[in-house]
Amino acid sequence: MRSALRLIAALCLAVGCAVALTACSNTSRLNLRCITGDLQRCRQLGDMYATGNEVPQDLVRAASLYERVCEAGVAEVCNTLGEIYERVPGFESESTRVLELYDRACHAGSATGCLNSGLQAASREEYGQAASLFDRACTNGAEAGCHHLGGLYRNGDGVEKDMTRAVALYEQACNADLVVSCDALATLFAEGKDVEPDGARAGRYLARIVEFYTLGCEAGVERDCRERDRYRSRAALHAQQAQGR
Repeated sequence: MRSALRLIAALCLAVGCAVALTACSNTSRLNLRCITGDLQRCRQLGDMYATGNEVPQDLVRAASLYERVCEAGVAEVCNTLGEIYERVPGFESESTRVLELYDRACHAGSATGCLNSGLQAASREEYGQAASLFDRACTNGAEAGCHHLGGLYRNGDGVEKDMTRAVALYEQACNADLVVSCDALATLFAEGKDVEPDGARAGRYLARIVEFYTLGCEAGVERDCRERDRYRSRAALHAQQAQGR
């Protein structure tokens, strides 16, 4: 640290502080702030390397920076680091730390950390633990946690089967524009296997999905245009079938 400061001071003396500071790249300044203990700058620099924003993408460097911030107890960064170790090829050597990082993130207040920890538990068929973690995620704003908890109540995995609770959880996630939950509701009420069939209600959920993808399509997202057309076709078929009953 002192040598870095002496270098900047020497540059200032030689060519003036304004020129010296201009010569220092944004990355160098952030790195210096990070080295001196500014965790916000460590996280900012980690985000830059993770996304390739202003610097070449370097996930190894990003992970190293995130490690420092996570160790200081920043919940969301622990979760992000866990996602890198779990999902990015080349980090297999750190895979044993994934659950530890998700658990740490969850206990430190990350709703997404609780969601990821719940998904890990569900993959081991530890559904009771998964239900508790999904509930925590849902309560704290991770709507995907509501969806997965709804699935457990729908199937009776780790909790007593409760379709009223399942529908309420799917509704909560659907209202937050989680399409998979709207789709689950549309299927439930169209088929009427575990709930009283309600074609009109199923049609409303399909219309909501079409509306969601229409907004994305109008914003120029090609995939959303394809999904909009697919759900439009499904909605039309559903309306046809409802009329034939």
